[in-house]
Amino acid sequence: MNQYFGMPVTFLIHGVICLVYFFFVKTSVPETKGKSLEEIEKLLQKG
Repeated sequence: MNQYFGMPVTFLIHGVICLVYFFFVKTSVPETKGKSLEEIEKLLQKG
């Protein structure tokens, strides 16, 4: 992919995929739905 598109486009595609995953987890996963990042971090630390 890097050879075909170049480094900037490859990084952009990766960044967009990460944002999509972030918003999916933030809105759809029951343990994280409606919680702030700080609340999620505390839950993970207690784990």
